[in-house]
Amino acid sequence: MKLNWSYRLPKERQVGARVPVASADTVLVAFHYDKADFYESALVALDRTTGQERWRTTIPHVITEPVTTPDGAAYVSSFSGTVHAFGSNGEKLWDGRCGDRNMGKPCLVGNDRLVVAEAGGGASRTWCLDVRTGAVVWAFENQGHSYALAANNGRLVHATVLAKGAGVRLHCVEMSSGRPLWAVDSSEWIFHPVVQDQTILIGARGSLRAYSLQTGELLARLDLEDQEAIDGQMLVLGDRVYFGTDAGRVRCAVMQSKRSFFKTRLSLESAWEAACEGGIRGRPAMAGNALAVLSPEDGIVFLEPSTGQRLSVLKMPKGDGGGLLYDREWLHASMGREVRAFGPG
Repeated sequence: MKLNWSYRLPKERQVGARVPVASADTVLVAFHYDKADFYESALVALDRTTGQERWRTTIPHVITEPVTTPDGAAYVSSFSGTVHAFGSNGEKLWDGRCGDRNMGKPCLVGNDRLVVAEAGGGASRTWCLDVRTGAVVWAFENQGHSYALAANNGRLVHATVLAKGAGVRLHCVEMSSGRPLWAVDSSEWIFHPVVQDQTILIGARGSLRAYSLQTGELLARLDLEDQEAIDGQMLVLGDRVYFGTDAGRVRCAVMQSKRSFFKTRLSLESAWEAACEGGIRGRPAMAGNALAVLSPEDGIVFLEPSTGQRLSVLKMPKGDGGGLLYDREWLHASMGREVRAFGPG
């Protein structure tokens, strides 16, 4: 792959980037930075193939990674407790207020719902908003700081660190109403789920786990060495699960179903691991025939997906935050104040 363009957010100090997001022929990147002894953010829309800035809007707080719809609308939440909606040309559609707590990344549910959970100190609720108006549809008392949301088959799941040291809980609620369906407690921290059909895959401190979406039953567990934590987002492709750990490793696990006379059992087995200096930013991305990971020290590292063998490296500038997006043969990477796009060739 070759570098086709780069974009740098001008002027600001102490800039951090979120993971890029694709919308039609546009790439959206959220930046946050120091501003007058507080924080400010910029949501920037760039042409996917040229890097030309199409529009930019400023939000007076830290914002999360955006989510988009097929028509080009973008939704981003703020640590001020507000969810912001923008049209495909950057026009403001609405602001949805959900109290005054930090808000995590929104999750689109179907064609008409947007769900977001509170994060940080004092957090306790998960909110569902009407995607057209920002009006509150329902609120669920989750009782603490929540990580990323995942939805499928009419159900929404997320892990919550309960207040006052009461442990960690995996919640499952009904998408349409916010009604709690089941909850599972964990003595170890659990983080960001991915729903694969009827299975919830979630990283934890010391393990990778699989739960039943219908019942919350623990279906399989892969223990990791030295209490490593899978505290970032995972990439699930078929029976392969790719993830980074806080010990600076990139790992691959394989899901296997084993049939017996009475039931089908799921297993999680380690396939390979590879060292990556400083860990990884964002989540892994499959870039053509290679697995790409973003390292704060190495840059973009390409690995052979079946073995973890290092294939090549593309340099990136140093900086905070960031992540990778692979979209229609283009790899977009953000770190600090810069976005770089690598195309075929």
